[in-house]
Amino acid sequence: MKKKYQILLFDLDNTLFDFEASEKRALEETKHHFEISMALEEFIQNYHEVNKPLWEALERGEITSEAIRTLRFEHLIKRIGLPINALEMSHFYVSKISRGIDTFPHAREVLETLAAKYRLVALTNGIVDIQTGRLMHSGLGSYFSAVVISEEIGVSKPHVEIFEAALNRIGHKDKDSVLMIGDSIKADILGALSAGLDACWVNLKGQSKPELPAHVFEINTLDQLLEVL
Repeated sequence: MKKKYQILLFDLDNTLFDFEASEKRALEETKHHFEISMALEEFIQNYHEVNKPLWEALERGEITSEAIRTLRFEHLIKRIGLPINALEMSHFYVSKISRGIDTFPHAREVLETLAAKYRLVALTNGIVDIQTGRLMHSGLGSYFSAVVISEEIGVSKPHVEIFEAALNRIGHKDKDSVLMIGDSIKADILGALSAGLDACWVNLKGQSKPELPAHVFEINTLDQLLEVL
């Protein structure tokens, strides 16, 4: 599929950044810092069980990412029954994961190549401190003309408003020349389609492809972007 795009919107987590690797390291450091005796895998599982529903609620527009910052740790502390300050735990975790610069193979060289031909915009559901920190520490931030984060916009993917906010940020109106690139079918792909944009599904984990419009294409490694663009 070849089309004359001008703007490439990139999701960050699980598209360019290996978020799971960075998250695991940050949670391990958090567990150690607060002297939690629970086994690491059990601690991480408990965290995921309170964290995931909050981010799903964010996608439905029922909660803000700012609220998630502390609320997930309030729920975690209550769940595991430890006398720890949730705000303090949140600050510590954010300080650690904001330095999580694990990226998927080819991320840097693909961005460098594409940045010479297209205008790149990072479009992410996330917390400002974490996403800006990871972009800075990894060096990937230099490839983007703009970074649009749900926490600062007040709305998240898949809602149309955040896609429009991204295009407004760079003063671009021609939706036919914009491609959204991301791993989440709901947030990135269906969100982009609802906003009138083309989309590329980054399927790095070999998931089964759901029913999608024919013009949505799929890549299984990031360097495949250079073949389709």
